[in-house]
Amino acid sequence: MAAGKLGLDLAFASSSVTAIWPPTGIALAAILLGGRRMWPGVALGALLTNVHTGVPAVTVLGITVGNTLEALAGAWLLERVAGFDASLRRVRDVLALVGLAAVLSTMVSATIGVASLLIAGEVAWHHVPMVWRTWWLGDMGGDLLVTPALLVAFTFPRVERPPGGVLEAAALLAAAVGVSWLVFTQDTPLAYLLFPVFVWSALRFWQPGAAVVSLIIAVIAITLTDNGHGPFAMNGPDDRLLLAQTFVAVACTTAMILAVVTRQRRRAEDTLRRIASTLQEGLLQPRLPHLPQLEVATYFRPVGEAQQVGGDFYDLFQAGDGSWALAVGDVRGKGPAAAAMTALARYTLRAAALHETRPSAVLGGLNEAILWQHGGEDFCSVAYLSLDLGDGAARATTSSGGHPLPLVLRADGTVEQLGEPGLLLGIDANPALFDHRVELHTGDTLVIYTDGLLDAYAPRRFVSAEELEGVLRRCSGRAPAEILGELDESLLHDSPGEPRDDIAVVAVRIAGATRGRFRVPSAQLRRRGDDREPGEDPYRHGSAAR
Repeated sequence: MAAGKLGLDLAFASSSVTAIWPPTGIALAAILLGGRRMWPGVALGALLTNVHTGVPAVTVLGITVGNTLEALAGAWLLERVAGFDASLRRVRDVLALVGLAAVLSTMVSATIGVASLLIAGEVAWHHVPMVWRTWWLGDMGGDLLVTPALLVAFTFPRVERPPGGVLEAAALLAAAVGVSWLVFTQDTPLAYLLFPVFVWSALRFWQPGAAVVSLIIAVIAITLTDNGHGPFAMNGPDDRLLLAQTFVAVACTTAMILAVVTRQRRRAEDTLRRIASTLQEGLLQPRLPHLPQLEVATYFRPVGEAQQVGGDFYDLFQAGDGSWALAVGDVRGKGPAAAAMTALARYTLRAAALHETRPSAVLGGLNEAILWQHGGEDFCSVAYLSLDLGDGAARATTSSGGHPLPLVLRADGTVEQLGEPGLLLGIDANPALFDHRVELHTGDTLVIYTDGLLDAYAPRRFVSAEELEGVLRRCSGRAPAEILGELDESLLHDSPGEPRDDIAVVAVRIAGATRGRFRVPSAQLRRRGDDREPGEDPYRHGSAAR
């Protein structure tokens, strides 16, 4: 009722017709939030607001009926026709509020109310179009300005935090007040200065920010315009209020749509990030097999904020002949397509290893699968090693399909490159692939990596093969997890900016003679700025074989 009295204080054409009518928005929000059972309260509020306006009782009754039916009709149209969500989380909800409630349902009150005034002789026939327009636009402004603010206030999730903080919110409110005061105290048309404020509120504070800023600007605009200030003051009393309110209502609607789109994008990015993280964890083995003859550590550093699944992967599994296979690969691209390609590569390698003993033959099987599945449009690189394990020694056979060649750090500190590079997989039906055998002894460490280790920061910085081998030589005698930590510290830690490519490294050391129970240490280092707790060691270790 207080909002109605405030609106009637701005009535000029008739004591019951005003260009500003907030109760329309309050009534619609009450029905949407509380259900149709709220209609007696809406009717009582309309009756008490209009009973002292000096018009006949039949006119007051007609206006009361019109206001009540308007709110009920607006809620019915929104819920039954548009499937309206009161949280305004979709663009369609904002558009439905504009089209079905603000434009259509307000015609009910305007038509019934003006007819009631006409019957009572309060309005002449030739004034009906002007009075109806004023009534309709005044109610429309209430739906566009007041209803969104009330709906957002009662439905916006308290646990969902917009990007803007407290200090930024205070700055936004100060800007809204200051710019509004400037715009509506000058006769010069400066209304365009308010649009950055609306955009700021929508992008950083979503629907709550857009609704609050719109109300603040509306109050200042209507107050100053009613007192003859601002760019709309050259018109008549009703017209200038209608223009001021319509301007703010249109800007508010635009800000609300922008806020919805921004929030939807943020939620989509969060969902994508969660899916990507889940996929990445599934595509990278979280726990490698426990073998007494090996000590294993892994390093993985994704690009950016892990919003897309990377193409790097590693796998350790038992082949069909009883040997152990270690594969490290790099799939072209990122996102769902890369995830599908990575899954194809991992499980094709496992299937091929059940029947083939030569690494080159296993990679050949993967090459056929990629060509059959993708028709030469996608490719990947893979380094594949077959390990025949003994007690304190191993025989490794390796083959590379377009992948950086594996390195072996000998126990005496020398570094050797294994094999020769073959063709990328998925490009040619008969790729050149070669097998290379090497004997490994206690303390020797295999290091297999993706090309991101060398050129993650290209073109500003490349890591040369000589530089990589030099770091490995300094790590002679160290455990695999310590070697990976040294690689990160020496080659990647102080690099400028963010890497442009994923980095995956696997280090495998041949253990000595074994007794008792053994576990393979698996360390995984993720990109700085990830979800580690402050002070948490970036490595997640198992127990080293002793």
